[in-house]
This record gives sequence, C-alpha cells and structure tokens, in this order.
Amino acid sequence: RAEMATTRAVYLKFAELSKPPGPSALWYSIGSLIRSIGKAIDGAGAAVQGSDAFEEKLPIPCTAVTVGGKAPTIGQNFVAPSATLAGAVTLKPGASVWYGAVVRADAGTITIGEMSNVQDNALLTATGNSPLSVGRLVTIGAGSSVSGATLADECTIGCGCVVPEGASVGKGSVLAAGSVLEPKTTIPAGQLWAGKPAKKVANLAGTDAEAGAASARAMVGLSTVHQEHAWMALEELEFQHWQYKIEAGRPQNYSQSLRFSPDFGELPKLRARLTEVGAISP
Repeated sequence: RAEMATTRAVYLKFAELSKPPGPSALWYSIGSLIRSIGKAIDGAGAAVQGSDAFEEKLPIPCTAVTVGGKAPTIGQNFVAPSATLAGAVTLKPGASVWYGAVVRADAGTITIGEMSNVQDNALLTATGNSPLSVGRLVTIGAGSSVSGATLADECTIGCGCVVPEGASVGKGSVLAAGSVLEPKTTIPAGQLWAGKPAKKVANLAGTDAEAGAASARAMVGLSTVHQEHAWMALEELEFQHWQYKIEAGRPQNYSQSLRFSPDFGELPKLRARLTEVGAISP
C-alpha cells in the first residue's frame, strides 16, 4: 500500500509537470480558440463535400430513461454504458445488460430474472397485452429480438434470434442462433429448436441441458469484471495504465539490485481475475 501511494504521488507530480507553464486560464482560452478554429474548418470541409459529407458523432451513454413516470430498477447489476433501459424494467440480482442492448418497456413491463444476461445489441420490448418475462439463468444472445414473450429458467436464446409476442421457451430449452419463432409458439422444456420458422431438432439431456445455466453463471462473473472498469474515472484508468507500464518495463531481478528489497506486489492480471470470479475455468 505504501509503495502504491508513493507511485500515485509520483504520477500526479509527473502529470502536474507535464502541463504547459503559465496560468491555466490562459491555456484554457488558447485551447478553446484552437478548438473553435478546428470546428470552423471541419464545417467548411463538410460544406464543400455537400450531401456526401459524413458527420462523426460520439453518442452520450444513456442507461436509464423514465417513461410515463416509470423508471428502470437496476440495483447493483452491471448495465453497460452504451446500453439503454427505458420504462418499467426490473433487473433481479446478478442480471446484466451488455453493450448496445436496448430494453424498452414503455408500453408494458419487462422483468429480467436472477443471473440472466442480455447480450450485445439485443432488443427487448413489451406491450400492454404481453409483458416480457425472463426467468433465472437465461441467456439472450447478441443481436436477438424478443418481444412480449416468456422465457423460462435456464433457457438460451442464440445470437440473432427472433422471439415474437406471445411465444414461450421452456426451462432449459435452446433456440439455435439465427432462428425465428412464429408468433405464440411454445417450446416445451428441454428441447433444441432451430430454423426459419423454428422447429424441434432434438431433446436435450445431460451436459447439453446444463450448458445454458453454466454459461449464464460465467456471464455473472464476467459482468463483475466489467462493472469494476466500465465506469472507472479517466484519471484512475490513466494511473492504472501507468502502473502496468512500469511493471512491464521492470527487469525480472530488479529488486535484487537494490540495497533494500521493496515489496512491489504483483499487479492483478486479467486471466487470474476472470478465473477468480468464475468467468473462465482455471
């Protein structure tokens, strides 16, 4: 801890010395002027390009939107900075919503059960007649669209699937990637369905039946790691990067060359942390 505090003090001092000399207000004014000139030049270039101009935009992260007086209930769960939750959305403990996903409950209610995950760019919607209910240990794959359906515990919706209003997927069942269910279709428990429209392919048993729940548990661990870093302040990120850079450049027997042998303490490694939280196997 003492060594880390010393390192942080040195880093802050280095950052202070890296600033240009003189009053900060002066440099702020100069910087603002340069940026305004750059913006004017960019606007002139876009005008020359006309209808072919491409405008680069950095979207503002928006994770919770109140609609009709109803706000999402997130708790301590991981919701990626680029994900959006709107209206009457409830996340149970351990649930996670990943990058680019949209969970929109402006016309109904959406409940995402314990340790379930909504992966990247998935779209979940509900209607007044058909609320969306997601059970425990459920995985909704990247790019899937689920509207007003019922997903039972431990089922898996593969990437790019379409689950329409009134459909239901039974406990432990799997809808293979790219499949499209017809409206109001019911998949019984423990079955694999696939196709457009989706049809039964096989019954699931043994390790195949348990794979969905195991994958959802791993996502809980992975969401813990993302939660630790996704909202980290820029200053903290830069300091952490600086620490790892120092460690990488330190010779293997560096401490032996010093008069007093300090305890540097090894910095955390990603694989070790993922193993610790159960996201990957040892």
